[in-house]
Amino acid sequence: MLLDSVRGQQHATAALRAALSGGRVPHALLFSGPAGVGKATAAREVAKALLCAGGPAAYCGSCGPCRRVDAGTHSDLYILAPQAQKASITVEEIRDISRRLYESPMEGSRKAAIIDPADLMTVGAQNALLKTLEEPPDDTTIILIAENTDALLPTVRSRCRRVDFRRLAVEEVEDFLASQGVDKENARQIAVLSDGSFGAALELVDGTVAVSRRELAGAVMRATRKDVSALTERIASGDKPARKSLKDKRQETRALLAVLESFVVDAMRVAARSDVRTNTDMVAEISSFAEAVGLDALSALEKEVSDGIIVLGQYADVRLVAMRIVGAFAAANESANTQIEAS
Repeated sequence: MLLDSVRGQQHATAALRAALSGGRVPHALLFSGPAGVGKATAAREVAKALLCAGGPAAYCGSCGPCRRVDAGTHSDLYILAPQAQKASITVEEIRDISRRLYESPMEGSRKAAIIDPADLMTVGAQNALLKTLEEPPDDTTIILIAENTDALLPTVRSRCRRVDFRRLAVEEVEDFLASQGVDKENARQIAVLSDGSFGAALELVDGTVAVSRRELAGAVMRATRKDVSALTERIASGDKPARKSLKDKRQETRALLAVLESFVVDAMRVAARSDVRTNTDMVAEISSFAEAVGLDALSALEKEVSDGIIVLGQYADVRLVAMRIVGAFAAANESANTQIEAS
């Protein structure tokens, strides 16, 4: 069935199926929600239905046009994303794709465009897109994908039909991982650390990524002031920095902060004398950290990390967020050491 590959987003997929089957697809859609929850998958599926040889109401998923959408070779599907190492989508890129959308379709009778992430368009780019949204080409659908819809101009938002995608429950991510062959214990731990994102969970399934991330989070937990600069750079650069876009780096940093947050929450449980643990392989280190720092400082650190995850979703600067959080851990550790020495 159409959109079956989008898991855990029943409200969104039901609305999209109804629009497609009833021939009521608007000229512009805005898919909003956290990273890694199915927005891009849904956008490609909607584009595939629109470009299917049988049309949206008779979507097959297997005809030539559908296969070319899957392969990324369909001539009437345009996908726009920031180039690697670039922080924005420019006015020139929007003008180019708009010009293409006003041309006649090359294969069928419709065209589709996906802009991901649309919240990285500059103000000039958004104003350029606005003209296309106000006077859309016939038989064309533009899909905007955004985590932070507040970064879009109100006039852009108002000309799109919004479809919200929610953060997934731990149990939904756990079930998904189990369907991918991940054993129950690991599936549960990864689901807790995934921040409600299938994308983050799949990254954590890669053992090397998970170990690297946990080692770095552990280093932040032990940080002193002399470590702040080096740890900030490690977090901001990520693995193979030359190959990563700024969007990838933000998502990678948010995943790292989710691991770090789980360490702090476990430490708070230790300080509160609770026996519940997420990170059962780090009980001794987390317990030592909890006893040294204390519950009040842990609560402040948990808020710092949680706020960091939120602002990264709003495209805050990765390096500044990393420096603030590492600095907070360094200050907490040094304060704890000072108190120990004084006693």
